[in-house]
Amino acid sequence: MLRVAIVDDEQEVRGSLEEYFGRLGQELKLNLKVWTFFSGSQFLAERMPFDLVCLDIEMPEMNGLELAAKIRKTDEQVVIVFITYLAQMAIHGYEVRALDFLVKPVNYSSFSMKMLNVLKLLEKRKCRNLAVLTVDGLQKISTEELYYVEVQGHYLYYHTRKGTFRQKASLKEVEEELKGLSFTKCNQCYLVNLRYASAVSKDEVQVAQDWLKISRPKKKNFLAALADYIGGVGP
Repeated sequence: MLRVAIVDDEQEVRGSLEEYFGRLGQELKLNLKVWTFFSGSQFLAERMPFDLVCLDIEMPEMNGLELAAKIRKTDEQVVIVFITYLAQMAIHGYEVRALDFLVKPVNYSSFSMKMLNVLKLLEKRKCRNLAVLTVDGLQKISTEELYYVEVQGHYLYYHTRKGTFRQKASLKEVEEELKGLSFTKCNQCYLVNLRYASAVSKDEVQVAQDWLKISRPKKKNFLAALADYIGGVGP
C-alpha cells in the first residue's frame, strides 16, 4: 500500500488533493491511502511512516520547509513534494531534497503528470527478496537491507545490514534479478544500492560504511542514476 500524507492549512486544498489521489488510484488501480493534516505539529504527532508527503510551504506556526527539515532528520527516503502559490519558493526544496512541487490552485492535469514521475521513483524503491545459496545453506536477503554486491573471481559477496554472504554466481545474474530497482554499477566489481549511497568524493562513493571506487567509464551513468534516485525540484 502507498501511504500518502497531505499537510496544508487550507481545507479546500486538502480536500482537492485527497480527491485527486483517489481518482489517480482508481485510474491506475493503485492501493493507496491518504491522511490529511492541517499543521506540521499535527503531522509530527502522528508518528507514522509515509511513502509520499505533500507539504504546503506557507503555513502558520511551522512552515513546510521547517517541517521538511524535521522529517529529513528521521526519514531520508520519504518523497517530499511541496505545494505553493509561488513557484520560486520551491527552489528552497533543494535543501531538503524535495522531488517536485505543485503550484496552487492545483488542477488534476498537472497533478497527475507530476504524480506519475513520483510513482516511477517509488516503483524503483520497491524491495525484493533474493535467495542466496551460501556454504551454510540458503539465505534470504531483502534488497531493502542490501548495501551492495561485490564480485571477486567466481564469487559474489552480498554486503548487507546483517553481514556479508558469499555465493558462487556471476554479477550479470544478480543484475538481471535486480533489474528495475535502485541498483547501479559504479565499476565492474560493484553493484550499488543507491539507497545507501550517502556521499561522493572524487572517484569514490560511500555506501553504508564503505568507500567504493567509481571507474571512469561508469562515472557519468552512475552519477546520473544517483541524481535521478535522490531527486530534485523539477520545473
